[in-house]
Amino acid sequence: MRFYGTLLLAAAAAGGAGTAHAAGTDFQYVGSDDKVHAVHGTDGCHPASGGGAQGVVNRTGREARLYATPDCSGAPVARIADGAAVPVGPYFGSVDFRVTG
Repeated sequence: MRFYGTLLLAAAAAGGAGTAHAAGTDFQYVGSDDKVHAVHGTDGCHPASGGGAQGVVNRTGREARLYATPDCSGAPVARIADGAAVPVGPYFGSVDFRVTG
């Protein structure tokens, strides 16, 4: 199933239509449940529903900071630049966004 999740993520990064590209969504990830999830808005901390485990697409205009915890506490486990579509692992529990530039 990980391969399927990677394909969905690639479709989202390319801007393709379908389940991987929801209108108005700027941050998407494939969870440990092999489903594509979306974060709407960049204010505050967002728990990773389904557990972020495979890859992310960040088109928020901000750096995404991924945390192991569900409440954005502790040090980030990864930082994802705006415009990036990258694999992640092994897991993240939440995300918040920082203005870059």
